[in-house]
Amino acid sequence: MKEILIIFFSSWKFAAVFPIAIYAFDMSFFETILYTNIGGIVGLVLFTFTSKGLIKIYDILLPAIFRNRIKPKRIFTKRRRQIIKFKAKYGLPGIVLLTHVVLSIPIGVFLTTKYFGNKKYSYLYMFLGQVTWSFIFTLFYTEVKTVIQI
Repeated sequence: MKEILIIFFSSWKFAAVFPIAIYAFDMSFFETILYTNIGGIVGLVLFTFTSKGLIKIYDILLPAIFRNRIKPKRIFTKRRRQIIKFKAKYGLPGIVLLTHVVLSIPIGVFLTTKYFGNKKYSYLYMFLGQVTWSFIFTLFYTEVKTVIQI
């Protein structure tokens, strides 16, 4: 049962699962790596298809709603400017790095699908970022656990 919980929650909020897996469920290093990566892969696949579907629905429905209206001039708010600056400055590597730490997997995959979905290896980078962060988090929390037990 604990394995299913770790897989489920790591498909949503990846970074928050490691303390639970290591401290609360007392999983070993390899168990933590295995179950968090399975959950991350499930999240990547599930939210990739969900994001593609949502973007397709948005592209089909939104023009139909505003078909007879004049397209309003786009207003650049502070938030939009920040998103554009982030995308221009960091691009796909920035999204890959932040998805598993700051953002959640659904948000990171949605941004990747929206802005970099046509790139050939964008989802491979997301997977490699997930595996890398999994090792980093697991090493960190297992080291903290051994230091605390001494």
